[in-house]
Amino acid sequence: MKKHVLVWLATAALLACAWGVSKATLPDEAPNAPFSTVAQIGEEAATRNLIATVTDVHLANRITDAKGWSADGTWLVVDLEAASGVTQDLSTLSLAELTIGERTFSATDRGTTFAAQRLVTGVPRAGSLAFELPDDVTGDRATLRLGVPGAGLSEVRRDAVIDLPIDLDALPVETEVLLNENGWAR
Repeated sequence: MKKHVLVWLATAALLACAWGVSKATLPDEAPNAPFSTVAQIGEEAATRNLIATVTDVHLANRITDAKGWSADGTWLVVDLEAASGVTQDLSTLSLAELTIGERTFSATDRGTTFAAQRLVTGVPRAGSLAFELPDDVTGDRATLRLGVPGAGLSEVRRDAVIDLPIDLDALPVETEVLLNENGWAR
């Protein structure tokens, strides 16, 4: 009888250990997941080949650019300065996404925006990214994710990501925001 109890206790202990190991094991995509650098508005953040400073964030009902293009809706506009840190090869701001809850929005390429902007090593360029949002997300928290591909890669991976938390509820809604023209930072 004692032997059976010990076998059952040992089995229960092994099952508990196996469950613990399964919960502690990283998912299959973990080796390729980015190690993000967390940024704050107005502070420079750097990864291996991206140096960026988000200078301002606006929530607007309408955006326009210097060439006369405009669009109505709910827009989040991110003003930023960015440069490549190591090499200009493949140094475009190819990742500009805004995550709100389970939804992810890409920066628009309509109008004159900083989306897919070619970066120069050590010399910051400036512009604006614009994200068109549904009306139901303006009271939520969001994360802006910026990145450039690594050398020889076509996708952003590893240590090439900057994340900026944004409290959408704290942003006043402006009637209209003019997108900054793409150019050299001052």
